Amino acid sequence: MKAEEQVEGVERFLNLETRSRVLDLCCGEGGRTIELARRGHRVLGLDPDERELARARAAARGERLNVHFAKADPRAIPYRADFDAILCLGGAFGRLPTDRDDLRALESARKALKPGGWLMLDVLNKEWLMRHFEANAWERGEGRRGAVVLDQVTFDFERGRLDNRRTIVAPDGRRTPAPQSVRIYALTELKAQIERAGLDYRRCWGGFDGSAYGMDSPRLIALAQRPREDARPRRAPDDGLPKAIRIKGRR
Repeated sequence: MKAEEQVEGVERFLNLETRSRVLDLCCGEGGRTIELARRGHRVLGLDPDERELARARAAARGERLNVHFAKADPRAIPYRADFDAILCLGGAFGRLPTDRDDLRALESARKALKPGGWLMLDVLNKEWLMRHFEANAWERGEGRRGAVVLDQVTFDFERGRLDNRRTIVAPDGRRTPAPQSVRIYALTELKAQIERAGLDYRRCWGGFDGSAYGMDSPRLIALAQRPREDARPRRAPDDGLPKAIRIKGRR
């Protein structure tokens, strides 16, 4: 799907005001990030891959846009209550090693949102995938320096992950393993993760065109919100050694 179509859906769902502060989390090569900036929003693209960020900066170079790119781990977003909206689109959510890592990313996003701010996740619909998936293997040209990509895709039902034992074959025959794995969440599982992170689940769609979510929709687009009165419990200041001493009955 083109970046323009995704951004049109985002603006329709969120009703973003001009100059909204938007974080494009795991922005990749920055297509959506740049399109959001073209529409007048103040946008930051974060990604853990410096090579992807270099391509994003090159694409944005020459356009006088309010857009910036930075390297960051999605589990440790270095901002607090700064954004009106955070987007994690294109199946980027679920690529961390474990469910716990995904939860940490959601918790980090909650902290980076302003109270009342929106989080949008766009993932592959597990219900649709289970009806259509077949383990498969194929090869394709990568388009960079004549390399060939060999993909071998399977689904791990115990882990709920779509695994790709990818190998990149250089023109001289050298093989470089490049495995990929993504956690495929059912709606109930995704909703539970969102709520564990202290966010309020709001609704979902089956596509950026606003179509209803169902078993026949390949995508699952979920919308969550940071509570306007975000009162997460804080650790008492006397936790630790002084408390342990009192428990033992000592002064």
